[in-house]
Amino acid sequence: MYRDFQEAFDNLNAALHQGEAYSLLLGESGTGKTTLLRTLHSRLDRRRFHVIYLCHGQPSPSGLGRVLAEALHLPIRRTRAETSRLLVQTLRNLPTRMLFWIDEAQLNRDDTLHELRLLSEADLEGPPLFSVVLSALPDLKDRLLAPHLFPLWRRIETRVTLTGLQREELNPFLSHVFSPPEVERFSEDALAILFEQGRGVPALIGSLAEHCLKTSSKEKLTVETVSAILEHLAAA
Repeated sequence: MYRDFQEAFDNLNAALHQGEAYSLLLGESGTGKTTLLRTLHSRLDRRRFHVIYLCHGQPSPSGLGRVLAEALHLPIRRTRAETSRLLVQTLRNLPTRMLFWIDEAQLNRDDTLHELRLLSEADLEGPPLFSVVLSALPDLKDRLLAPHLFPLWRRIETRVTLTGLQREELNPFLSHVFSPPEVERFSEDALAILFEQGRGVPALIGSLAEHCLKTSSKEKLTVETVSAILEHLAAA
C-alpha cells in the first residue's frame, strides 16, 4: 500500500467500524479506488457487516430500492412505498450492519443520490439504516456541493482522496507488480520518465512499464529506449 492508499484505507476502515453513515472516496481513474474497496472488503468481519456492492449501475430512485430489496432477498412490492416500508423493517432488524458501496458513483443521477440518503434515513426512530461509501471521480464533489445535494454532502464525515504514487514509492510499487529482475532492467532515468508519463497513477504506470518490457528485448531499458517506446505508443 502506498502512502495515500494506506491513509485512505485506515480512514475508511475506522469510519465503517465507528458506524459513520456516509463516506466518500475520490480519485482519478487508475489510482486504486476499486482495489481499495476490495482490500477493505476482504478484511471486514462478515459476522458484523453485510456488504452490497454496486458497480457501473445507474439505477433510478425507484430502482435503488429494488437493488436493496433483491440483495436482501425481499419480494418486490406493488408500490415503491410498500417496498420502502419492507426495507426499513428488514434493515432495522438485521443482525449485521449493512454497508452499501457504490463504485463509479459519478455515473449515478442526482435524484438517485438524493434517494439514497432518504432510504438510509427512513427510520425516524433510530440512526441511519445502512452506511454508504461513494467511490467516484473527483468531479462528483462539485455535484455534491450543489444546493440540492448539499444535505448529503454535509453528512459525509469521512472524505478521502487517492492522489497516486510519490516518486520514492515507484520502485517498491513496480517490484510488487513485476519481478525484481524486470524492474532492474530500467535505469533510474528511465524510471523517472515512466513516473512523469504516468503522472503518478499506479494503473497507468504499471501499464506503461509492462508495454516497455514487452516491446524491448534488450537487457537494459535506458531513458532513450523508454522515451522512444512511449512516444511511439502515444502516436499509435
